[in-house]
Amino acid sequence: MSPELSDIQGLIHHHYGYPKLRHLLFKIGSPASGRQLLKFLAPRVTHAAMNLDPGPDVLLNVGITFAGLQSLKLDLDLLACFPIDFKEAPDSTVMGDVGASHPDRWWKGFTDANLVVHLFARSTETLEAITSEVREAAAGNTEILPTSAGGPIEGGMLGTIRGELHFGYRDGISHPDVRWSDDPGSPGSIDYRNFLLGYSTPQIPSSPKVFASVPASARATGLARNGSYSVFRVLIQNVAAFNQFLAAEGPRAFPELPPTDAQELLAAKLMGRWRDGTPLIRSPVAPDIAFANDNSFNYSQDAAGLRCPISAHIRVTNPRDQALDPPPKVIGVPQVIRRGAPFGTKLEGTVDDNQERGLAGLFICSSITRQFYTLMEWMKENSFSPSFQDPRAQDPLANHEVPSASKEFLIPTESGVRSVTLPNMVTTRGTAFFLLPSLTAINRLAGDDRI
Repeated sequence: MSPELSDIQGLIHHHYGYPKLRHLLFKIGSPASGRQLLKFLAPRVTHAAMNLDPGPDVLLNVGITFAGLQSLKLDLDLLACFPIDFKEAPDSTVMGDVGASHPDRWWKGFTDANLVVHLFARSTETLEAITSEVREAAAGNTEILPTSAGGPIEGGMLGTIRGELHFGYRDGISHPDVRWSDDPGSPGSIDYRNFLLGYSTPQIPSSPKVFASVPASARATGLARNGSYSVFRVLIQNVAAFNQFLAAEGPRAFPELPPTDAQELLAAKLMGRWRDGTPLIRSPVAPDIAFANDNSFNYSQDAAGLRCPISAHIRVTNPRDQALDPPPKVIGVPQVIRRGAPFGTKLEGTVDDNQERGLAGLFICSSITRQFYTLMEWMKENSFSPSFQDPRAQDPLANHEVPSASKEFLIPTESGVRSVTLPNMVTTRGTAFFLLPSLTAINRLAGDDRI
């Protein structure tokens, strides 16, 4: 079996890499106005079979929440077939969103959104043009402008280095190697069922799925097939605090190094990669351009974390061959497809300019609980593997206001374990769960007939 790529939204299949992007959020005003907006969007949605070399000037994708599906007045028996994690508000306890990251502190209106239009453009001019067209087509619906400045969420490249994030790391290196077909010999190592709905199996379950005793489940599965769940998560990154932390703690953690080198080594230890992308597993002493895009490594040869600390970000979120707790608590390593880009202006140095900057990210999966929530729990407290020296340790890029977790980041070395105390450098400003429907489903939702 091979899913039809022309029916899958391109965002699921492709890493676009366009320099400008904007996320337009809407609250559906009525079934008629919601369907009218979808009718406008349907023929403009970028699909996975589209040739993006070089690609059009603008790419467009669409997500809709469970409340959005309700707003379109879908049959109640069909809505009942969707999983509870998609129906309910994001679980702030599971995600570690406490203190300054608590939902009460999220951007105003973010959780009221029913529909999102993701826009990617080659230039500011083309982005403004498509934005105007979408807004005109959205008449009768309410646009939500959630940022503290009262605008849409938008971002793009910070400078000349593609994929650079606000903390200076390169992103977009590590992506799941998806096998998009069941045909023998198809390239890829990770089954597409981890990311696409409508193909549930006992080994890789997803919902909605067909139950023989529930006639509506077949219709729900048909509506969801070739779609994905997308967790849209907005994080504020305190760059000045991060740089202050490196400047103070780098030389203390590595007094044998010059201060600048000590800062860079500490930054690498936190991430598990040097800021150019070189994995510490491959090159623990300095960046090596030969390995800057390397993703073909494991951790079995570094069981003690002497090269890459066990709580480093990339090791927590993808332990690879590291020992995990046995089923049923953990079944393998949960994978998500990550898309996103930084927003806000670039800041260098340790002086805070009080401007908001951070990352707007999408985490695409076929099960919010099995994949996204599991990763969030792993980041919140590293108790999922017997390899951790401290089961209360955290991912260094997690929210460090979780009361049960330790703020100490352990750095094993040949001379003993060193540690630094982690300040809170990342706060959440919004999380919402969207369905990225197939093109077939978008057209069905845009139709006048009751689904």
